[in-house]
Amino acid sequence: MALVLDTRFLIAHTFPPTREDRDRIKLFTARIRREKLYIPSIVLVEYLKVAGRRIGGEAARVRLRSWINAGAEVIFLSEESAFKAGNLSLRNPRVPLADIIIAAIAATCNATIVSDDPHFSVLGARTIWYK
Repeated sequence: MALVLDTRFLIAHTFPPTREDRDRIKLFTARIRREKLYIPSIVLVEYLKVAGRRIGGEAARVRLRSWINAGAEVIFLSEESAFKAGNLSLRNPRVPLADIIIAAIAATCNATIVSDDPHFSVLGARTIWYK
């Protein structure tokens, strides 16, 4: 199964809200590392913005690099994904553009998004979460 890592997951992985969440994330991460993992380039931007404010830009880059070095592939918006995103944005004008791009990339890759963001349900994307 191919999985697209969303910013919400990477943030939860970096800053687990509780000890129980930390343990669940650890088990979940061990399980998904065997799958094909994608990180959309827009997620890199969002993660650096959010995590970088808390732990600094360099530490945030190191955390992203650890995912990439472990086999996660950074994926960019292709022409096909861009057209899918455009169509999704026309039908869902209130959904943030980053979420639309992530959903379009996931659809292009026939992947499930690792997120609890309700926007993905609105967009008809498959999701899983660590809980």
